[in-house]
Amino acid sequence: MVQFFKVKKPDVQAQAPLEVEVLELNAHGVGVARHQGKPLFVPGVLAGERVRVRLTGQNSKYRTASLAKVLRASPQRQKPFCPYTAQCGGCSLQHVPLVDQRALKARAVARLFARHGVEALPEPEWLTGEGQGYRRVARLAIRRQGKGVALGFRRHQSHELVEIDHCGVLAPSLSALIPPLRALLNRLQAVRQLGHLELYQAAEGIALLLRHGGALSNRDLDSLLAFAQERELALFLQDDVGRRPLHVPFPLYYQIDNIKLSFTPGDFIQINGRLNEQLVRQALAWLAPEPGQAVLDLFCGVGNFSLPLAAAGHPVVGVEGVMEMVEQARGNAEDNDLPGARFHRADLAADFTAESWARQGFGAVLLDPGRAGAEQVMPYLLKLSPRRLLYVSCNPATLARDSEALLAGGYRLARLGLIDMFPHTAHCEAMALFELS
Repeated sequence: MVQFFKVKKPDVQAQAPLEVEVLELNAHGVGVARHQGKPLFVPGVLAGERVRVRLTGQNSKYRTASLAKVLRASPQRQKPFCPYTAQCGGCSLQHVPLVDQRALKARAVARLFARHGVEALPEPEWLTGEGQGYRRVARLAIRRQGKGVALGFRRHQSHELVEIDHCGVLAPSLSALIPPLRALLNRLQAVRQLGHLELYQAAEGIALLLRHGGALSNRDLDSLLAFAQERELALFLQDDVGRRPLHVPFPLYYQIDNIKLSFTPGDFIQINGRLNEQLVRQALAWLAPEPGQAVLDLFCGVGNFSLPLAAAGHPVVGVEGVMEMVEQARGNAEDNDLPGARFHRADLAADFTAESWARQGFGAVLLDPGRAGAEQVMPYLLKLSPRRLLYVSCNPATLARDSEALLAGGYRLARLGLIDMFPHTAHCEAMALFELS
């Protein structure tokens, strides 16, 4: 009888700590060392440091480890401002100076374009802002803990929760709400039904969206309403049926110059308000439509770019795939007395060039897709043949991929902007201006 034995993998947790030299940081800001001839990835370190680490995982290609102690620190190392940074999955680069974070992001973007054959990039032009207090939107996880709940953020690549009392990158008004919100949630009867919280800093106050399962008791509803009234918060509830307002004492909007853009909690708005204002102004300056020239704004959302373009005197057609957002954008155009902005719903993954709004012709196009990018849109954009095309991207990997189609279609990459929308993370946003050759 033949017996088959499975080789038991070594228990990495039981292995002794290692001392390694950090060679570089990868595109995610994680340190790269070598162990037994394979890459060893260690978060929380800097290039040139000697560190003691503990293995946390391994496979045939690489090892992972956690930082135990910095034995020889880099002169660039700085002390994190947040006590949760070693556990929280959010701001993992607080030990890296902002100028070095941005250099890391620029190198990462250049490598992404190089993979798609674009080696000669224009010199990146940066949009930057404050390193703390910049987030006007936050999603806080809720976890049952004994008979109550804990409130905080998820660990990196984990469902575990890091309970927090404050957050240095949140707007101070949002951060200050965390302890009283935890106390409120622990007074509710529906502990098992709570999902997560979303906080929004609007122009006139704070909005709170509580996601939950099932119906809430009258007692819980009274507690939530009393909390919102006492603190003058807008409060919305959302379950499997839909979203409903419980207390809305002020209109919800954010502002770009004199334009008010109303939104509802759950709508997408840029998390970094100050950077968004810079982003919109730069987008209009780069796209630079001729006086009276019609502009097409794809993935327009609530009108973040469309309405400033219309306010500058350009006829704008905004297109979005979600009807609720289209209606919100139409309302924003009416509220701001901008009849030159018209909005339509369309499936942008399908051929939209025969639609009546597309047949008028556009000399300038702006698009701001989600993380998946606009690969399916590219063939139809090329049919429209705008002279200038501005691609705003929250994911430079898909921007670099989509640029292949534009460059093959006769466009040249004229300008490249990098937006440090989320300082202390490896995330970078980008803006690329393409001109028809």
